[in-house]
Amino acid sequence: MGALLMAAAAMPAAAATPVPSGKWSFVFADKRGQADRPVRVFTYRPRQCDSACPILFALHGKQRAASAMRDNWELAADRYGFIVIAPEFSEKHWPKAAAYNLGDVADNADREKWSYSVIEHLFDEMRDGQKDYRIFGHSAGAQFVHRFMMLRPDNRASLAIVANAGWYAMPEWRKDRKAEPWPHSLVESPAGEAQLRAALQRRLIVLLGEADTDPDHPDLDKSAASMKQGANRLERGENFFGAATTAARELGVKLAWELSYVPGVAHDGAKMSRAAADIAWGRK
Repeated sequence: MGALLMAAAAMPAAAATPVPSGKWSFVFADKRGQADRPVRVFTYRPRQCDSACPILFALHGKQRAASAMRDNWELAADRYGFIVIAPEFSEKHWPKAAAYNLGDVADNADREKWSYSVIEHLFDEMRDGQKDYRIFGHSAGAQFVHRFMMLRPDNRASLAIVANAGWYAMPEWRKDRKAEPWPHSLVESPAGEAQLRAALQRRLIVLLGEADTDPDHPDLDKSAASMKQGANRLERGENFFGAATTAARELGVKLAWELSYVPGVAHDGAKMSRAAADIAWGRK
């Protein structure tokens, strides 16, 4: 009897909210985080998948169009066989960049209340034996994902893809280097050398549209701190990856990040999603 109890305890628990077949949505009240700030979650599960298929989280941009982001991944999910989960951080409950892509870090000392932690909590709510997930973000979603990876490097993402972020938290934690403070770097953030050291050894792909070069794009942040990172999204992404390469060398760790380009694509979430799917699932 004791052996049977031990075996049962070792088995993964069934999902509290399993993902049904096809398109679906539900409202997630994060009891481990901020239950009074609900997140509507849009999902897609291909017919060939059960609830134990691999999981991809897809993070929307500034427009908060989570259902459209879910739809961007539908054909790839059918092709490769994985579940898409697209949480919507609404303006009502997660207003402006501060609460969404900057993690709500400034207002919460408890990291479980950060918007970043919703991903880990939601994974526990919906996983059906999966031990990890992959995560993708475009534009503001890419800002969310790369900061999430650096501030919560203990996450269970096996791969993160950061596509066409408008600006970055540069991988610099030392105040004497005169870096712009958080959210433009890790200076004055809850993360320091230890978190960055761990994050640089996690698998992350900086994915850039080669045509995302418009310096006057209406959604491109033109603050002085962001302009120091480059004149457009392509330049800023390249400089971010270059800074990560330097940081890894100075810390003496092997960088697990990659830099990849999508030819002919500008600031287009659907096209970047298709390219990301081939990288995330099509590689042997």
